[in-house]
Amino acid sequence: MIRLPTAAVTALRNRLRDRGVRPSISLPTARASARADMDDVLDALIAEEYAPLCDAMYLMMAADQQLTAAERDVIRGALRELDDRIRTRHVEAMIAASAEALVCEGWDGRLRALSDTIGDDRARADAAILLAAAVAYADGEIAPAENDVMAMLMEALGVDDERMRVLIGSLERVNTVLERDAKVDAADVAVHAALRLRAPEDFERLAATTDRPDVTLVLRLYAAYVRACDDLLDRSVHPRSIPTASVTALGELARALQEGRSERLDELRASLEALVEALERVDRATSLRALSSDAADPLSAIEQALDRLSRLVARALERVGEPTAGSDVPVALRAAVAAVAQGRPGAPDALSQAIDRLLGWAAFTVPGAVLSTVGHVLRGVAALPLETESTAPAKAASEPSLPEWIPQSRVLGGFYVHAPLGDGGAGSVFVVSRAEERDDASAPRYALKVPHYDAVAARSVSEAEYLRVFKLEAGTLLSLPEHPNLAEFITFDARARPKPLLVMELVEGTDCLELLKKRELDCARVITILDGALSGLSAMHEAGVGHLDVKPSNIVLRRGGAPALVDFGLAGRHLRVGCATPMYASPEVWGHVEEGAPATPFSADVYSFGCVAFELLTGKMLFEGSHVLALMAAHFEHDGKPEAIARWMADPALSSIATWLSSCLRRSPAARPTVDALQAQLREIAPRLSAMKWPLPAA
Repeated sequence: MIRLPTAAVTALRNRLRDRGVRPSISLPTARASARADMDDVLDALIAEEYAPLCDAMYLMMAADQQLTAAERDVIRGALRELDDRIRTRHVEAMIAASAEALVCEGWDGRLRALSDTIGDDRARADAAILLAAAVAYADGEIAPAENDVMAMLMEALGVDDERMRVLIGSLERVNTVLERDAKVDAADVAVHAALRLRAPEDFERLAATTDRPDVTLVLRLYAAYVRACDDLLDRSVHPRSIPTASVTALGELARALQEGRSERLDELRASLEALVEALERVDRATSLRALSSDAADPLSAIEQALDRLSRLVARALERVGEPTAGSDVPVALRAAVAAVAQGRPGAPDALSQAIDRLLGWAAFTVPGAVLSTVGHVLRGVAALPLETESTAPAKAASEPSLPEWIPQSRVLGGFYVHAPLGDGGAGSVFVVSRAEERDDASAPRYALKVPHYDAVAARSVSEAEYLRVFKLEAGTLLSLPEHPNLAEFITFDARARPKPLLVMELVEGTDCLELLKKRELDCARVITILDGALSGLSAMHEAGVGHLDVKPSNIVLRRGGAPALVDFGLAGRHLRVGCATPMYASPEVWGHVEEGAPATPFSADVYSFGCVAFELLTGKMLFEGSHVLALMAAHFEHDGKPEAIARWMADPALSSIATWLSSCLRRSPAARPTVDALQAQLREIAPRLSAMKWPLPAA
């Protein structure tokens, strides 16, 4: 019989935010629907998202034919905590629908329906099982009938006993640590979990059980690293690429940990960075002889980094009450490699055994995913030739450098990747053509974008939810009209592997970031650019779609000079937390929304436009910071009059421009004008502005 610990019940009922369930549902905008219609849409969205979870809980509630108030309270509390827009009426309606469906379809029918609806969605299936268990344990014990229903649910949703124990145990374990010491360091929680779990979904689930942003961030970043490593095992990736790409993923994790502000997180980051540096040197080695003679001795550096990381983990375990016995590193890899390079009998086998001993030693105190990365690199050492193979073809200097996850065929979703075009916080962009036209120099070229999950996104959503929303919102681009100030939407493929992709017109020309770098602007030209950008935004907003990543590099001047908005990788009908470039992100993008001020993607675009307009007029960014937290604070600390704008207000020559910009930057989304109103105001001040000398004073 499965027993659900009290701590896990509390975590599930009161704090569960599973990665597969949206933390909130965005309403349609007022221009699209009347208030009553919006309520109807909200009800439908809530039912679509949460009815399957309610079904699972109701089946457990009905197991013993007694629908108790305690069980109903668990269902109501769990659903309300999953989404603060859910009201009692929604819960009661879902329970009533579940009851009616059970009567009409029977147990087998409802189990099949659950399996068909969420059986392939691992996170939601896990959430349904855990929530059903919470209902079963509402009265403090699980009755035999409830245990039978649990077995049926687990079979229908593909959750076995071992996974159930892992899920419940991990929830209870981390919550116990957090409850015992409210000040426990995020690094301690991360290594505590990383030693015991392997699936990225499990780390995301743990991240969902805590209200502490530092813990959430570290666990989500580690989940993204684990998922990146797992993706490398896809058959489309050449085995020789796995070590390099795996080390790259570990390096991205280490760099992202710079977001942390604790001594232990700094120590963890430093340990990982030292390990990555040594692994990169070993991975670049072309022969055993070259590796054994490397003055930097990267093999010893790997051993030292593993020892440092192992001791850090051991101390973390000791702090949470799980001491582990430490031991010295058991081998010296450099000596083993040197023996092979010197041709000693039996040395190759001894090298393989030394690598196995090192990995076996580290398995007790080095997280499994990190150890897998180390293993990929070290096992590659055993396969190196004695000398560098002079006959190996040199890589052509003109050959583009592509990410390791790109398949060897270079074909993504029917498009052939020619070259990288750019890499930003929201994703990577490539120049592509249709696969069948790859060798036709006259064939059209397109811009293909894949989403990129980074530390900024990890602050608010799991990687799976980030990709899920990307897929959902990218489909809305079908509604965009053809417009001279917009890149043309070509296609979107949610099922492309290894990542979903978005294909747009490749707008050839110079972007505004390049113009700023080259100082090739004047006020009249800036007015033309801003007016065109507002026309493009107006067309998008009229179609009910926000751009959500307005910035200088996403405004490109076509060959004919007309500005065009490009890169719709974040565009959509809903505002999502973290969906912008930090320097241009409105307060509501960071989750800061004033009561009574509904946030929309349109008002967020207006705020970003204000930041861009200031930058194009002055050549300086309006908001800068050494890290994301500093940028967030800068966006929160003003109400339309950051220091530079406030100075302009006092200058009669600049006051009208300052008033125009200030209106874009108001803290309340409702206080900002529409893009059409902004465009009208811009045209009013254009005669005075165009006569001014560029750049305008930024300080």
